[in-house]
Amino acid sequence: MISPTVLERIPLDFQRIAPEGAMLCGVTCGMGGWAANQYGQALSQVKEAARYLAARKVDFLLHVASPIVVAQGPGYDRVLLAELAEATGGIPCTTTIRAALDAFALLGAKRILAVTPFHEVLNGQLRTFVEAEGFAFSRLVSVPASFDFLQDVPPDALFRAALAAAAEEPDFDCVWIPSGQLPAVEVVLPLEARLGKPVVAQNHADFLAAFRALGVTGMARGHGMLLDMLPA
Repeated sequence: MISPTVLERIPLDFQRIAPEGAMLCGVTCGMGGWAANQYGQALSQVKEAARYLAARKVDFLLHVASPIVVAQGPGYDRVLLAELAEATGGIPCTTTIRAALDAFALLGAKRILAVTPFHEVLNGQLRTFVEAEGFAFSRLVSVPASFDFLQDVPPDALFRAALAAAAEEPDFDCVWIPSGQLPAVEVVLPLEARLGKPVVAQNHADFLAAFRALGVTGMARGHGMLLDMLPA
């Protein structure tokens, strides 16, 4: 895993669902916030980080940083994935935004209700990117958050924001909570119970992408509709 910032929530969420023997190996790029100059700094380190992880013989490479990717415009993740494949000698890889899009497709979801920690500009970039891939947003709302302290956003804030957005616009196919640093997995089951629709926590989408690509089975069950689609 190549992350723009500290790996804190992500390993915890991985350990909750990963089968015995699966390990997470990650590096960070030290991005300091959601600004264009900081994106460039993080992107300049990605290929070297990929080579480093390839030398450690990882089986799958995941770049987690939707803001960096969507800020470059629709389709940029394919450019980045080609660069990562070249840098690693062809190790299977994906980006976190691509993992989310693949999760939507797997669920048959076309209209997405999104609860993000992002500012207005970044939400606009996210909308443009996702809509260019053939999906639509029923609602796209933000919860108050600081880049360095996403892990401190109360799960209840995510829960209440999703319920409020669903009440305003009930025509959606799934809820999506981007950012692996948010405590999103805690609200997956409560929201699914209330709404009767799948909830895509970003970490779940990311791990599912890796495990599906590698043919890994044995994930823990009972963590939501999305993960329960993977064979036991």
